[in-house]
Amino acid sequence: MPDLVSIIVPCYNEAACLPVLLERVEKAMATVADLEYEILVIDDGSDEPTVRVLQQCRAQNPRIGFLRFVRNFGHQGALTAGLEHARGDAVIMMDADLQHPPELLPELLRQWRAGYDVVQALRRTQPGLGKSLLSHGFYLFFNRISEVQLQDGAADFRLLSRRAVDSLLGLPEQSRFLRGLVAWLGLPCTTIRFDAPPRLAGRSSYSFRKMLLLAVEGLVALSSKPLHLALYLAGMGLLTAFLYTTFVLVQRSRGVPMIPGWTSTVFLILIMGSINLFCTGILGMYLRAVLVELRKRPSYLVSQYEPPLTSRHPAAPPRTADPGHRAASQP
Repeated sequence: MPDLVSIIVPCYNEAACLPVLLERVEKAMATVADLEYEILVIDDGSDEPTVRVLQQCRAQNPRIGFLRFVRNFGHQGALTAGLEHARGDAVIMMDADLQHPPELLPELLRQWRAGYDVVQALRRTQPGLGKSLLSHGFYLFFNRISEVQLQDGAADFRLLSRRAVDSLLGLPEQSRFLRGLVAWLGLPCTTIRFDAPPRLAGRSSYSFRKMLLLAVEGLVALSSKPLHLALYLAGMGLLTAFLYTTFVLVQRSRGVPMIPGWTSTVFLILIMGSINLFCTGILGMYLRAVLVELRKRPSYLVSQYEPPLTSRHPAAPPRTADPGHRAASQP
């Protein structure tokens, strides 16, 4: 029996993109010999037009399945759900907006057949100068303070072997920053590069605020250096206070008159207060991460599951509203 490849596609209000994406995926997979595939779309609480498109696509091609959330749980929760429900010997993750070209699928599979557990697609370029600069800045900053290294341009467009998927799902973390966790596994990995085209339609729902929150969660989950930074800043504050006190005492011992005023007092209060608030904020981020781990809330709740049908799985398993066992990353 040929190997099975699962292609998981998180989507949120992508009714205009999905038919084109699924058609191009089918064409790309038709060029790969001795492989069977299934497509699992994770509907992250989309509107009704997206649901109708998914039902139409599944009626035309039973290889296409979909899993609907009761509401929007976020991109990382959708990817986690896809990994937990994927049945393939290899699993490919890609976005629905066609900024991850389906024509790269044969190359991803070729590298997997060459023996790699992780095949990571890296963006050479990205539409929009501002977004490109922010992306480069994030990877530069992340790699300077993180305990794992991410390659510049690495997104959630990758192939994972079954061994990599099982290892990833076996990690106990409740907050899931998948880019960092995949890198942490340390399994044999190779990369391919691509130019990210513009979105086919619509606007991205992944706002700057969401990207910033994801970056913060990744840093907290994979690095303890922000705690060290808080310690360094506290030390710098104490050193500044000590040096200023020494300066005042030396000036007084020399008989230099000190003009009374509030400037120096306000300066010291601002320095020490800012450092204290910053350090408290860092501690708060880590306490929130501990709270997420302790609560163990599910990362998604399923309202409908229509699994893909293949020769390996010709009949649909019983439909259950499995809530998922990962804890949600949001408070």
